[in-house]
Amino acid sequence: MNIIETSIPDVTKRNISTNKEAIADSVIQNVYPLFDEVYQAKLDLVLQLKNRIKTGKSQIRNEKETMQQLIAAYQKEKKVSKILGRIEKLVAAGLTYDPTMQHETVILLKIIDKLPADKLEHQLAKTTQLLNKRFSQ
Repeated sequence: MNIIETSIPDVTKRNISTNKEAIADSVIQNVYPLFDEVYQAKLDLVLQLKNRIKTGKSQIRNEKETMQQLIAAYQKEKKVSKILGRIEKLVAAGLTYDPTMQHETVILLKIIDKLPADKLEHQLAKTTQLLNKRFSQ
């Protein structure tokens, strides 16, 4: 029979709990660095993913704001286009020869790009009303 000497302490009935603690400590000392490296790698990966998510969210937020601005500008230009189309109908029908109408139309055409969306909506309704009124007669 071969006797092999190890650093594992012999277990007897008297010192079983202390031997369990000693074995557990030696296992932890040998295995802990492995777990620590894996844990740190996972933490780094999680941190990188969180940073990517944060960057993606800020990029999405910026693109959303840009899209909202573009949509607002498009809607304004669409309203301007409608107003100009209706003014064109007024001119084609010869209704702009009325001096008060002519003065209002000139002023509207000068400031049409500077008007906010609600004023454009009001002017659009007004020109539609004028067209309906003139053509219904």
